[in-house]
Amino acid sequence: DGEQITVPKKVAQMSVLVKEMTDEEDDDDSGPQSIPLPNVKAAILHKVIEFCKHHENEPMQEIDKPLRSQNMNEVVSDWDAKFVEIEQDTLFD
Repeated sequence: DGEQITVPKKVAQMSVLVKEMTDEEDDDDSGPQSIPLPNVKAAILHKVIEFCKHHENEPMQEIDKPLRSQNMNEVVSDWDAKFVEIEQDTLFD
């Protein structure tokens, strides 16, 4: 979408895609780095960033597989269950 979004490097690197695209030798947060994500819509990127910021200091627990329930409130935290309650069109955008 052409939008530029600034996030702390620690948050950005929670995404495997972004982590692979950043300078591996530069582990500090000393300077901004531009990472183009042309195939990611801004609205989706904002949702990913919201998720990463929430879990920056509170890592998400691993989800048991197979799922023990179809009710997400029984599988993940309340915050995560509410977070994934989005329209299917948005989820697969």
